[in-house]
Parts: sequence; C-alpha cells; structure tokens
Amino acid sequence: MRLPARLAILPLLLLPVCALAATVQIQIKGMNFHPDKVTVAPATTVTWTNDDAFGHTTTSDTKLWDSGVLAPGKSFSHTFDKPGSFPYHCAVHTFMTGTVTVK
Repeated sequence: MRLPARLAILPLLLLPVCALAATVQIQIKGMNFHPDKVTVAPATTVTWTNDDAFGHTTTSDTKLWDSGVLAPGKSFSHTFDKPGSFPYHCAVHTFMTGTVTVK
C-alpha cells in the first residue's frame, strides 16, 4: 500500500517544474502590437496572433526570429531562453514596433 501512495505524490512534485513554462500572448490589431512591451521570465514562449484584416510580421531587429507574413488569424511563437532586451517590428509596416524583455 505504501508504494501507490508514493506514486500519487509524484505528479505534485513535478508540478512546479511544469508551471515554470509560460506563454504570453501578443495580439496584432489596429496596426499595433498589443501589448507592445512585455517582460517575461526565461523559457517563456511569446505567441503573436494576427487579428488584423491584412498580413503582418513579427521580425526581430537582430534577426533572432522572423515569422514571415502572418495572414489574418494566423499565429507565430518564439521561446525566449536568455535574458536581454529584444526589440522587434513588422517588416510590412515598419512603424509597428515592440520589445520583449527577458529577466
């Protein structure tokens, strides 16, 4: 009987490890990134979703990632593993900018 009780605790021990992985959503809408600035922990995945009526990109200013043109309703994700400041823009509409800060 002691062995099953120990096995029942195992998922609880793994919970904090799984909880560290996070996802942050950024909406592309109205010719802007919403929010345009986010601060995340390392190992966070940021997902951009195009909720506008036409194509946009999420393109790193330092070429770390490039979504290519996202059609309306499409998404792109990138996981940030290292601390730093990561500015980005829409390559189609270069006035659209944002920053992901990893701390």
